[in-house]
Amino acid sequence: MKSIAVLCAAAVVLSACTTTGSIDTAIQKNLPATCNLIQTGHAAFIAASASGNIKASTIAKEDAAYRGAMVVCADPTRVTAANALVLAATAYATISLALKEAKNVSR
Repeated sequence: MKSIAVLCAAAVVLSACTTTGSIDTAIQKNLPATCNLIQTGHAAFIAASASGNIKASTIAKEDAAYRGAMVVCADPTRVTAANALVLAATAYATISLALKEAKNVSR
């Protein structure tokens, strides 16, 4: 649900932009909030996966997504603003799916 909200928010922000420069500025301005959502999702996944019943492949995917996003979040200048948005959105979606699986297993 949050991933849909993030994507909708990004769409609204980007729809207000008229030039590439303003799109890049909007993405860079909103990246910290997206990074916070990724960190929150990762922390929730760690807590939900404490049961130890999560598939190793799910843990590996979530970990790779989180680590990749943190590289971008730590230094957004390493990638273009558009790439940062794609990487962050992909990571958030992956972490959200892993969290959903972890919650379903722990029930």
